[in-house]
Amino acid sequence: MVRFKQGKTRDLNTMTDFTSKHDIFTYLIHLGYLVYDKNEKTCRIPNGEIRQEWENAVEDCNEYKTTNQIIKHSKELLQATLEGDEEAVAEALDLSHIHATSNRSYNSEDGLQCAIYLSYIYALNKYTIVKEMTAGKDFADVTFIPYVEGVPAIIIELKRNGDERYALKQIKEKKYFASLEHYTGDLLFVGINYDEKTKKHVCKMEKFVKD
Repeated sequence: MVRFKQGKTRDLNTMTDFTSKHDIFTYLIHLGYLVYDKNEKTCRIPNGEIRQEWENAVEDCNEYKTTNQIIKHSKELLQATLEGDEEAVAEALDLSHIHATSNRSYNSEDGLQCAIYLSYIYALNKYTIVKEMTAGKDFADVTFIPYVEGVPAIIIELKRNGDERYALKQIKEKKYFASLEHYTGDLLFVGINYDEKTKKHVCKMEKFVKD
């Protein structure tokens, strides 16, 4: 996401006379490769198809080597999640948590949420990711709502110094899936516990097939 400074956006009627990065972003918005939020003064890639084209464009560029690795690992993590590989999910979060947070916020709930979001960045190609979505009798920590066919909705409940099995129980007891009542596909419940002393994550998953 790119933020524009007040007064920097303007009409551009040429495809060659670019004088600043703002001209380029404005041009991309006109073409539909980016969308602009007037309230937040930000622009972003609008959908999965264009995001995939962006990935293809930078795939062979050394400048984006680290970015490509993050996306690659995130893609593998999403696949492991959909396949129910609990160990792979926990190990990926161990690594992502280190990169996503500072020492000061490492053990905070916000830090854990940031680690989740960074780890699953590739999922934005298939899902809308909502943090703390109102659901059932409480708030679901992280909810993945698919906008493509063939993948389940995912509800993640996070615990700190707790129990990943209780996290799964909480999803069901508090009916976090109630907010997805109009969604007709399958559901995947994911409970994640983070231990502050060991700095390790443990993951338990359970599939829920709708009738």
